[in-house]
Amino acid sequence: MALFPIAKLKAHSLTGRITQSLLHAAFKAVRRNRGAAGIDKVSIKMFEANLADNLLALERDLKSGSFEPLPLRRHFLDKGGGKFRPLGIPAVRDRVAQEVLRRLLHPIFEPLFHEASFGFRPGRNCHQALELAIKHHEEGYRVVLDADVVGCFDNLPHSLIKEAVAAQVADGTILNLVEKFLRAGVMENGVFKPTTVGTPQRGRRQPIVGKHRPQPSGLATPQARPPLRALRR
Repeated sequence: MALFPIAKLKAHSLTGRITQSLLHAAFKAVRRNRGAAGIDKVSIKMFEANLADNLLALERDLKSGSFEPLPLRRHFLDKGGGKFRPLGIPAVRDRVAQEVLRRLLHPIFEPLFHEASFGFRPGRNCHQALELAIKHHEEGYRVVLDADVVGCFDNLPHSLIKEAVAAQVADGTILNLVEKFLRAGVMENGVFKPTTVGTPQRGRRQPIVGKHRPQPSGLATPQARPPLRALRR
């Protein structure tokens, strides 16, 4: 039995929607987000200095299926208390490609998420989540279970992500691109480490599985039976 419902009409020909207009919009989003260079040491400013040629080459590679992302540059974020969060910093070119992919997938997956999910979604915010929590309190609900998945992004099975995307998308080039990003690997202290599970945090790839993460709890499901009410920040 499939974990994710298969769409009656899957999205086809997404690759044909990759245009220079889309690539320019994706680059502008990457530029707004700023960020450091990846392992190729090409900064956003350096990439922009030859923007026209870079985006033409990227369009060609994405459409032909020859695009290969570079490994991520490992960076550890100090969380305090001796704890560090591993981040993966993609090359600027790869961040543009990831943003293109995100923009192609977003209209497909956004409508599928649970109405009580508010995190990292357009037009939704923490204030709305609080308003819903207050509404539940006024309805008589008094007990709150606050839960978090430790290392969620670090431990997402690649098979789960690919299955969720393939349930809605039939474009083989796009499916292969998702897989390439997942297994791009990371460079840590000059040593390549393959990625066989999870997706490193940082860059534009996280939204792909963050906003569209293929977790059944985030997708539209039947209403929880009373006295439970779902609320995702």
